[in-house]
Amino acid sequence: MVKPGESELDGLLGDVRVDEKNAPAFLFHGKEADIWDDPYRAYHGKTASDYLRERILELHKKGEDPFPGVVGKSQEKAMVKNALLSGSAILFKGRKGYGKTTFSKEVSKLLPEKLLAVQGCKIYDDPTHPSCFSCKRKVLQDEKVEVTWVPRVWMRIPGDPQLTTRQLLGGISIQKIREGFDLDHPEVFIPGRALKANRGIGYYDELGAIPSSLQTLLHELFEEGQVTTTEGDVIPFRIDAIEIAATNPANYRGTNPIKEPLLDRMEEVEIGPPETLEQEMEIGRRNMYLARVRGEDPRMPPWHMEILAGAVRLARDKEESELARVIDSEPSCRATIKLYDHVKSQAQLQGREAPSLADYGERYEVIQLALRGRLEVGYGTREPKERIIEKLVEKAIETACRKYYEKVPEDKFEKFMAEVRSLAKDGALRLTPETAARMKAKPLLGALLKEMAGKQEEFYASAAEILFEAVARCSHHLERHDGGYRLTPNGNGEGRPVEEA
Repeated sequence: MVKPGESELDGLLGDVRVDEKNAPAFLFHGKEADIWDDPYRAYHGKTASDYLRERILELHKKGEDPFPGVVGKSQEKAMVKNALLSGSAILFKGRKGYGKTTFSKEVSKLLPEKLLAVQGCKIYDDPTHPSCFSCKRKVLQDEKVEVTWVPRVWMRIPGDPQLTTRQLLGGISIQKIREGFDLDHPEVFIPGRALKANRGIGYYDELGAIPSSLQTLLHELFEEGQVTTTEGDVIPFRIDAIEIAATNPANYRGTNPIKEPLLDRMEEVEIGPPETLEQEMEIGRRNMYLARVRGEDPRMPPWHMEILAGAVRLARDKEESELARVIDSEPSCRATIKLYDHVKSQAQLQGREAPSLADYGERYEVIQLALRGRLEVGYGTREPKERIIEKLVEKAIETACRKYYEKVPEDKFEKFMAEVRSLAKDGALRLTPETAARMKAKPLLGALLKEMAGKQEEFYASAAEILFEAVARCSHHLERHDGGYRLTPNGNGEGRPVEEA
């Protein structure tokens, strides 16, 4: 209630907190609920930072990773934990497609899956510590206040040069004015995206693309949880949010400078490409359409994951790969993900679960689909982009083939080829399910296929193909022919030939 000598507005401008003694009756689905008892007490009364700190410390004691959805990046995870524990805003800095958004979503998963909020509030206000004036009025003046569950908040604020103050922070509600509210009444203000991050994560995607004038408004928001508009008006309520931003490196295409005072209010964490091929493969597999959207095991053979991820990594490795040196804009992990998606889809179109090399396309058209728009070659490069992509794939296949060729023991190579010859018909080897079944019965070849395919029956023909491709490329005992392989004159001889450099 409003105290004597105090206006209604004075009460709404102050910090409002209620407890069991002075709170109104809270209703859940029309029935009175004791929100200080189970199942409600853990979901109100704490700040977003409180929830994060408690969860991080709990997981730290157990020795568990607080960000399991982020592959690798142990040092970056340690820095993020430290920043969150100290209540700091975070700036993820790195090239496109390396997991900045994923990392921010992993941070949000440390918050409770749901929170108790005042029903109808646009910023999901805490019923025991509201921020907006409508909720403050209800808690201070109403005898009964309806509450409800709301999901955890992860609010994306996209960087856009055309972003307006109204979109970012909020603006005047014409409807409230029509209802008779004065223009300067607090309830006339409707919050924008930054303020709707209340009680959760505010994620500023490409912070540098936000106009400089609006970046200035974020200084106060990041530091104090409130905003002063460009006209000098203080938006008269605070929000409780974990502020996380992302930007590309300086001088990267489309990147604008971030104002230094804003940078001074954030802790910068560099996010680079996956450190290893295995990490790249795992990122690709986890984020395939079948896994991410449909929740299915995408069942991709590891040799194809190695080849496709290897091609992407070759395009980045300017120290070891001459091809990478003519590439200005390198492909990110999104390229690996889409390569997996497209090759898997092509296999399914052919009625197979496991891809084959033929699913890359006769001239690697399927690979081109994923890479053509995700890398740019340097000015003056003579070879067309499509030819450079072909070379990347060829190099990745050769690298994988050398690995799988070494799986055939040198002292048993003659026996291996004898088993292969016994499977050939008129010198030809067809990679059919029937042929795969016969291969499994061969002592040496069957053991190799079992080691490679494991329990995935549908992988056997694909495993045989990569073995035969390895022999064809590294020893020339076989050659590709009519969708399969055939023995060469070399393949009918004895001994294991020397690999070509």
